[in-house]
Amino acid sequence: MHRQEILDNVRNIILATNSGLFPDDVSEFASMTYDLGMDSFHLESMISRLKDEVADIEFTPWYIKASRRGHDTVGSLVDFIDERMSQVVSARSKVNSDSHASVQNTLDVEAA
Repeated sequence: MHRQEILDNVRNIILATNSGLFPDDVSEFASMTYDLGMDSFHLESMISRLKDEVADIEFTPWYIKASRRGHDTVGSLVDFIDERMSQVVSARSKVNSDSHASVQNTLDVEAA
């Protein structure tokens, strides 16, 4: 999933969890708490939906960083998700590569 797709999904989820917002309100630079007025209930609802729809990743590191003023932007969350999803893809590629090499080694041994 590309960053723009993640941004679009995050925007849609924010709009769905906070009906008082308009699409133009949800910019990458908007603070979720200060600019968008999201409280802990909104944030938890958003994170729960993100886990279901975008990625099943652990958001605690983002929460910790976002708890400092100005670090809870839409863009910071998108960057966090993008980074974590890239790590998952890299890890899966390595596992698949290792599995392929293991199977190939087994086939080579059996053929000999």
